[in-house]
Amino acid sequence: MRLIFVRHGETDLNLARKYCGQLDVGLNEHGVQQMELLREKLDSYSFDLVITSDLLRAHQSAEILTDVKALCFPAFNEMDFGDFEGYTYQEISAKFPLDWANYCNNWQTAIFPNGESFPIFYDRVIAAFMEEWKKWQQFDTVLFVGHLGVLRVIALFLQKQKITFYWDNDFKQGTYSLWDNESQRFVILNQ
Repeated sequence: MRLIFVRHGETDLNLARKYCGQLDVGLNEHGVQQMELLREKLDSYSFDLVITSDLLRAHQSAEILTDVKALCFPAFNEMDFGDFEGYTYQEISAKFPLDWANYCNNWQTAIFPNGESFPIFYDRVIAAFMEEWKKWQQFDTVLFVGHLGVLRVIALFLQKQKITFYWDNDFKQGTYSLWDNESQRFVILNQ
């Protein structure tokens, strides 16, 4: 089984470097173009299954990439940044200085105000992933269109890495990464 990871296309909030999280925003024009170009790169693959979160930007990306109808999972939604959503980190540090300092000093356990902590997010994503992973084994090629945080968490899990490597796993918009289950490694990364 091959698992192809794609980060959703660009949104206006991504462009403005604002925390998006659970905000249900669509792709901007550049995001649509990214997915259209990526569809050409992925043309040689035949997808048996397509997985997304239930947020608009992931749905839109999947619809552009393939005609295969996606299965949507709320458990694969981006991290809930709570009160930080819709703001840049500069705006957050001015508006919520104590919460921002707490997050910066202890990102692995800090709870976002009215949001979730990294351990809660990690457990949510991996519990759903492990449950679905067993079902996906019957397929040759699965396309997973997701969010940066979700893709990073799954990459940690698949590579059996510690949480401290979270920031090292990057998934660029407009590219794809291919996990080969047989070799237990990424054979294509951000192409």
